[in-house]
Amino acid sequence: MDQKKIFNPKIWLTLFAVAHTFAFALWALMAGFATDAEVVEWLIEDGLPTDQIIVDEMRSAMFFLGVMAISIVPPFIGTAFLLKGRPQAIMTLVCGGTMTMMWLLSIYGDVVVEGGGFSADYLLGAIFAGSILYSGYLHLEDEGHIAD
Repeated sequence: MDQKKIFNPKIWLTLFAVAHTFAFALWALMAGFATDAEVVEWLIEDGLPTDQIIVDEMRSAMFFLGVMAISIVPPFIGTAFLLKGRPQAIMTLVCGGTMTMMWLLSIYGDVVVEGGGFSADYLLGAIFAGSILYSGYLHLEDEGHIAD
């Protein structure tokens, strides 16, 4: 099978949008609707204080994270289905660059800011970011402007 078929921007952008939505964005958004008791349970598991202000801030932060996570999906879907050819390839590179930056900042936040360790979960971000970037690069010479 040809590399251009395997690394079709439409496929990789759609795969990321679906995986990101169902594996992360909806989870983060719904965590913002968690009850106080559920948030307190999470805080106790992590050995953190359970003051009401912390519970409220945790719910607010999770909801905001969910909204931000969902907001990245439309540009990925729009690039996949509304463009073709070189414009799609350029926007795929932009989406891949955004994905790479999100991935790096996520790792930085987990490891440096929170003091966590590296995990195999980070590989999924590298696979998606690399595949999206590579698919955009492979199709830079394609003809076309707007999807039919």
